[in-house]
Amino acid sequence: MQPCIEMKSVSKTYRQAARPAVEGVSIQISPGDKVGLIGANGSGKTTLMRLLLNFIIPDSGEVYILGSSDLEKARKSIGYVPEHQEGMENFSPRELLEFAAQMHGFTLAEKAGRIDELLAFANLSEVADELLAGFSKGMIQRVQICIALIHDPPILLLDEPMSGLDPGGQKDVRDIILRLKELTMIYASHQLSEIERFCNRVIFIHDGHILHQSGLSEIAAEVFTLELTRPALEVLPQFPGLQPEISEGPGERVEVRLTATADEIQNLIAALNVREIKILRLRSRGILEDLYHRYVTQARKPGDAPHG
Repeated sequence: MQPCIEMKSVSKTYRQAARPAVEGVSIQISPGDKVGLIGANGSGKTTLMRLLLNFIIPDSGEVYILGSSDLEKARKSIGYVPEHQEGMENFSPRELLEFAAQMHGFTLAEKAGRIDELLAFANLSEVADELLAGFSKGMIQRVQICIALIHDPPILLLDEPMSGLDPGGQKDVRDIILRLKELTMIYASHQLSEIERFCNRVIFIHDGHILHQSGLSEIAAEVFTLELTRPALEVLPQFPGLQPEISEGPGERVEVRLTATADEIQNLIAALNVREIKILRLRSRGILEDLYHRYVTQARKPGDAPHG
C-alpha cells in the first residue's frame, strides 16, 4: 500500500536559528492511520506540519502527499487545524465557512449544502450567524475543524487541538474527532491521554529528531514495578510471557518490572498470595507514559530551548 504521507530525510533550519528545527526526519503514514505526534513545546511538531502543508520548504529531503511531490497541489487534500488562530472574532461561523468554500471553488448549491452539513455535524447550527467574539474557545475550535473539513479532505492535521479548552470544550471537540473515522490524521500533542484515545500509532519527536515510532496495539497493557521479597523469584517462572526484569534490592528485597494487562497482573498477584508473598510496593503507568519518559523526558538536556 502506498503511504498517504511520506517524508525522507527531511531537514529544516530557520534563518538565524542556532540549530535545525527538524533534522533527518523520515516517516511513513498509511491511509486511515491516526498518528499521535508527541513532543514537548518546541520539539518540532509544528514545523513538521508546516512542511507537509508546503508553508515552508525543506532545506533537504523529500516530502510526498498521496504519492505526489507537488505539495502545493497536494495541499488540497489536507485539512489543517492550527493551535492558534486570530482575526476571526468579527465573523460568524457561516461567513467563515462561506469564505472557505469559495476558496475551494464550490458552486453556490454545493456551498450551501456543505456548510449546513458541517454546522449540524459540529452542533453549531443555532449559532451559525453569531459573531465568534462571543464564543468560548471550544466553540471556536469546532468552527476551526469545520473550516478544515469544508473540502472533504482525506488527510487532517491537528496541532494541539485541546490547548486551552475547558473540560466541556474538550468533550465537544473530542466527540467530533472520534467521528472522523475514515480520515488519515496526524494529531500533534503532549497530552498523552488524548493520543491514547484517538491514535493507533505514535511518533516521538524531540529536538527536531524522530526518537521512536510504533503502533499502540499494546496500549491496553501497563508497565508495573513491584517491590517483593526474594521468594517471589520462585513464582515468576510461572509467567514467562511477562518477561520480568529483575533488579536486586537491599536485603531480601527484589524489584520486578514487567508489562502486563489488568488480567495478567491480577493472576500474578493471586499466585503471590497463594505463597503468602507480600507485595511491598506496587507502581504502574501506561505504555504511552512509559514510552514518553523513555524517549522524550530522558532525552532532554539542561538548558534545552524550544526552536520550532
